[in-house]
Amino acid sequence: MSELLVIPSGLTLDPIIAQGVEDFLGRFKPYEIRNRLKLMLYFDKKSGAYYLQCHLDGRTLVSNCDLEATLDGSKEDEIYKLNRDITEDKAAYKAMEYDAIGGRTFEDLVIEYDTSYKPERPLKVYGGQHRVRAITEAVKRKVNEVHGVRIYLNLSREQKVEIATVNNTSIAVSNDLLDRMREQMIGSELRDWCQSLGLLGKGEDFADRRSVTIPTVRIARTLIVNFYHGMEASDDDFHQPISCQSGGMDEDYLEVREKADWSNEALITMGKQFARLHELQRQTVTGREEDSYAEFGRKALSLSVVASWAYAAGLFQRNPEHLRDHYSLPDSVSPPDDPLNAKALSEARLKGTDPDTYRGLGTRSNARELGRMLEVFLVQATKASRRGITKALANAAIKSYEAKRATCEADKALRRI
Repeated sequence: MSELLVIPSGLTLDPIIAQGVEDFLGRFKPYEIRNRLKLMLYFDKKSGAYYLQCHLDGRTLVSNCDLEATLDGSKEDEIYKLNRDITEDKAAYKAMEYDAIGGRTFEDLVIEYDTSYKPERPLKVYGGQHRVRAITEAVKRKVNEVHGVRIYLNLSREQKVEIATVNNTSIAVSNDLLDRMREQMIGSELRDWCQSLGLLGKGEDFADRRSVTIPTVRIARTLIVNFYHGMEASDDDFHQPISCQSGGMDEDYLEVREKADWSNEALITMGKQFARLHELQRQTVTGREEDSYAEFGRKALSLSVVASWAYAAGLFQRNPEHLRDHYSLPDSVSPPDDPLNAKALSEARLKGTDPDTYRGLGTRSNARELGRMLEVFLVQATKASRRGITKALANAAIKSYEAKRATCEADKALRRI
């Protein structure tokens, strides 16, 4: 056994464990051994398991890790797989992959060295399978960093279950808090911009959960992204706002952030006008006796309103008259009437199409809802004989959007013929 391995005094080493340690060190030669550093064998009293803490490079992990580890080492054991499903489509995973490609080193991957089944992949992953998959993507791009691993040896079935369970249980962190942490890491520009507009108070940070008054990072990102998308949109009749993802990084936001000029006058004006709309909406609703629901008060902060209002602001940059009418929406009414007419939006629907559970415009964040809400702002600024949102306007906007959507789908179908 390597003279660099330290066995704590008083620890009686089972021969099978000793052989396993020797095999592992001889086969993989961890970073510590290669650099003549001491490596200690640990013992977990709770589970009765032995393990090493060391580092392996990404290529070694990718070539030898088994993400399909089972309790009994048999193909029939599929139902008892210890690993959770890999979710590459989730924002949190995408952020992890982005970090790995950028050279992030991960720690505490939980692995058992086991050659009893699939010996070509003896590193059975019990905790950290998402990180291993992210490391795989990094290695494909020739990024080969060292990562910290905990190597268990000769585990029983019960020990496998306990260790896998412990290492796949975590405290739930809200996606909004993850967004805020990630935004802090890449810079303070978005927060500074929001503070300069009044969307955030001086020295105030984004909300770490849904709030009546304070925007989350996701809301601020959605505002910026759709403003730029609207400015860059073609003159086609059909437009589609989007909502940014939450729980990590959003590719659309990163792309827009690269080119964003935080001192741009049009961008600042848009932000100030949105802050004015939100503040007047909130104050009006909370200051009246009837229909003073919290959801009505925060209507401007709903994702569908944020996305569609900002997209319209971007689209109208090419038409000053329409932009003026869009920005003057808060001036179209006086208290106790709220500028977004949240009650009228909540009652708007397309008869025969919308289900009974539909709660009106601006309550959902899917593509169809964002498109409908955009049409409200387009109709209000370009078609309505009087400025302001009414139930009749909202219902007309829904019909207008659905007609445009049907025409767009028909055109796509015809092009495939």
